[in-house]
Amino acid sequence: MIAEFTIENFRSFKEKNTFSLVATNDKELSESNTFEGKRNRFLKSAIIYGANASGKSNFFNALVFFFNFSVHSGPRKQDGDPTDSVPFILSKQTESRPSSFEIIFFVPGERGETRYRYGFTVDKEQVHEEYLLAIYNMREVTLFSRNFQQITCSSYFKEGARSKTSVRTNCTFLSVCAQHNGTISKEIITYFRNFTVLFGSSALEKRILSDNKPKQENKKARIQFLKYADIQVTDVSTELKPIIDDIQLPDDNAITTAMKNMYAGMQIEKVKFGHPFYDEEKQIGERYMDEQDESAGTQKLHFYSEFILRALETGNTLFIDEFDIMLHPIIIEHIFNIFNSVETNPKNAQLIVSSHSVTLMTNKSLRRDQIWFCEKDQYGATDLYSLAEYKVRSDATYNKDYLRGKYGAVPSLGNFLPIGFEE
Repeated sequence: MIAEFTIENFRSFKEKNTFSLVATNDKELSESNTFEGKRNRFLKSAIIYGANASGKSNFFNALVFFFNFSVHSGPRKQDGDPTDSVPFILSKQTESRPSSFEIIFFVPGERGETRYRYGFTVDKEQVHEEYLLAIYNMREVTLFSRNFQQITCSSYFKEGARSKTSVRTNCTFLSVCAQHNGTISKEIITYFRNFTVLFGSSALEKRILSDNKPKQENKKARIQFLKYADIQVTDVSTELKPIIDDIQLPDDNAITTAMKNMYAGMQIEKVKFGHPFYDEEKQIGERYMDEQDESAGTQKLHFYSEFILRALETGNTLFIDEFDIMLHPIIIEHIFNIFNSVETNPKNAQLIVSSHSVTLMTNKSLRRDQIWFCEKDQYGATDLYSLAEYKVRSDATYNKDYLRGKYGAVPSLGNFLPIGFEE
């Protein structure tokens, strides 16, 4: 479970911005979309709105960079490799400064959940700072802190002692400790691996798989999910085929051989959807259609279904950018209802998306603290803020007020005249 995620000087985020899933104490807001945690209530879902190019996707890019660098920099980075951090480049003051990230999260364990606070500051070449803190016995204690290559481990983090000398400048200490089988670090890295960030605009891309068997364990649940969305599918059939079979090979024998070697052993998942087959009005069997012959919405929902079902099953957090592309507003609303329900989301999984669909932006569907906005200022920097920061009447029409520009984060359109028609 995530409580907060903070970004500073990364892509369009120039100043420090914090996205919070801690529920506010406003008694006028419904508690049905929240769940009880240690000392706080937390949100089960949230939506980020904003104009095109306002920075919404950069929020999800920041998550991807944070999780990838936290988890993979130790085992994958070599000396001299760039960190891939991207600072805010539209300001002379920030383009050479490091980027900063911090996450507050809870990891379940045998003795209940442990609250951690982990962060690092990194430029294009090296880590400047890194730290990990935890709540033990009702107080926050430092497990380790890092200032460039000077690393201090407390008695709460003895596993870090043997890893201090093997940390490269361009990787996280946390990932190196996990490589050395540190108990706490490995638990956190494993937990980070369970977070999923999807980008709706590319969700229809085929996924390359390295295993030899199609994933069938949640097939029934995926079919039920599609039927729930009023899609007439009776079966989903998957099989793995060599990816080279889907590639048009050139006539050049040398290039063909090189490509076959490159993709050797790599497979791609082929999906077919079963539909009722009728003789007059009587169903007499099923007919299967290739995935590319289905509607874009069906393909998108099938792609999402595996991740949504996995999050609900494990209680993890799912992030989706441009969630509403190709999906009907009623389907979007019902997916949020699944996450906001105690019955269908008993493990308190969290769903955080960006969207342009304002159908859900009502006081009947979402709390004010579940509605977030991205807006760029005159200097091209993104500001991330919640509707909870506004004094809004409980009976206000959030979506209409938003489209009128009351909360910002909408396009500011000028007058357009085609070339030759200028005044």
